Amino acid sequence: MTVVCAHRGASAHLPDNSVEAFQAAIDLGADAIEADLRRTADGRLVLEHDPLPSDPPPLPLLAELVAIARGHVRLDIELKEAGYEREVLEALHPLPAGLLISSFLPSALSAVRELEPAVETALVIAPGYGWGDLFDRADGCGAGLVAPHISLLDDRLRTAAIERGRPLVVWTVNAPATLYDLLADPAVGWVITDVPEVAVQLRHS
Repeated sequence: MTVVCAHRGASAHLPDNSVEAFQAAIDLGADAIEADLRRTADGRLVLEHDPLPSDPPPLPLLAELVAIARGHVRLDIELKEAGYEREVLEALHPLPAGLLISSFLPSALSAVRELEPAVETALVIAPGYGWGDLFDRADGCGAGLVAPHISLLDDRLRTAAIERGRPLVVWTVNAPATLYDLLADPAVGWVITDVPEVAVQLRHS
């Protein structure tokens, strides 16, 4: 069954990467929550997409999300920076069932793989990346999964995912018709969406 992953929580309705958005995603039936992780200058692991100012406002902590999610949903923790992978893994212990760690940064995923080989990792691929084999690029940093933007999903990538037995983690998909198609696509393992309730409804339709 395709994993419905709430992008920064139920972010179509509530501030992204907020405790309220995370709880709403659980209440709406999401299978997983994606959240962006950064580290403050004083070492706190916080959930925020954008680079932090020198004096950041109060932000949700990774520990808060772990507490909310444990026993309810899987987590996709996206590392926005490299260099503190050990601290992240220590903060996640005991490692949640079904944990995925993702990043645009190959060095961060390589470090996670070295520290915790059993943790599943995904290399996130941005829009506009149009050259080379995405799976080869993921293999270079030990990532088992490829997480392409929806704009990169084509027949060639679908075929490669199926042939290699490595379902894709596709982001960010909000159009109901596209969600419906991807939920039935054998090449897709995860769909990341701002509207998890729509995806859950479509999956049961």
